[in-house]
Amino acid sequence: MLTGKALIPVKVLKSFGNWKEGDMILLEDWKARELWEMGIVEVIDEADKVIGEIDRVLSEERKNPPLSPIPEALYERAEFYIYYLEKFVQVSRGNIDVIQTKLTKLQNLKKKYKMLKEIRFKKILEAVRLRPNSMEILARLSPEEKRIYLQISKIRNEWIGE
Repeated sequence: MLTGKALIPVKVLKSFGNWKEGDMILLEDWKARELWEMGIVEVIDEADKVIGEIDRVLSEERKNPPLSPIPEALYERAEFYIYYLEKFVQVSRGNIDVIQTKLTKLQNLKKKYKMLKEIRFKKILEAVRLRPNSMEILARLSPEEKRIYLQISKIRNEWIGE
């Protein structure tokens, strides 16, 4: 889901409002999607950068038992580039090597993103079991993870008590 929390770099292909052709700008994810689909901007593919960030977080999560903070808007950027790569592969009529490269990136990004979510979910469950409603734990979570942590903490407290 594109929420506007992630900033996506794009290159302006057609003048639009205050932007001139060739300008490089950052747009909220949903705006980047809309303008890219309209052919007004070209998305600058930073999927490799997002994959690298996920790799760093995965490495940190494997080394440290407690939850570590993750880069801001990492989930949103991963979801944007999954959308972008899927759409690019579906509609592209260009070079087969470029399509194959994007497809490989897409598979890699999806695999690592799923791994990250699974590891984080397992740690969130353990944190709820041991420390429900902890402000210290909440400070290390993304907004999506906070929602999960708080909801499961509520269920745990209703079942077991404080």
